[in-house]
Amino acid sequence: MNNKGFTLLEFLIYIGLVSIILIVFGAIALNVFSSEAKLSAIEEVSQNARFTMEKIATSVRNAEVINNPDQDMSASSLSLQMADTVQNPTIFNLLDGVVTITEGIGSPVNVTSSEVNVSELIFSNLSYSATPGTVRIQMTVKLVNPDNRQEYKVERTYFTTANIRKN
Repeated sequence: MNNKGFTLLEFLIYIGLVSIILIVFGAIALNVFSSEAKLSAIEEVSQNARFTMEKIATSVRNAEVINNPDQDMSASSLSLQMADTVQNPTIFNLLDGVVTITEGIGSPVNVTSSEVNVSELIFSNLSYSATPGTVRIQMTVKLVNPDNRQEYKVERTYFTTANIRKN
């Protein structure tokens, strides 16, 4: 007798193997997409932090004097006396999770994007007497995550130090 079909047992084994293979590939694909989302979130936080820290450090390097915070003190805002009267004073501040810069009598301008929330911004004046001035900047940045999705939960703290360069 020549049977050309599958038995029920062969068919069930085939369906089971195909299901297992599909589940494994699905899990791998889900993991890849989740990792891509996490990397994108980390990149957004890093780019915002890097840009903001560099903007602040450049302003410190080009400043004449640190107005605030006082020597050996820390504050949540930084006031710099600039050589250019249009930019004097230059003030960095944290306002509702956004780092802002105000130059001279101008209006505050956002430095960070709406994609991130800055939860902490600390400026420490590390200057010694008779030195141009040194500021340590500490900033904690978190990705805005309204849906509270796990792959978008990114929060990082960044540090840098900048010195005034006297010409």
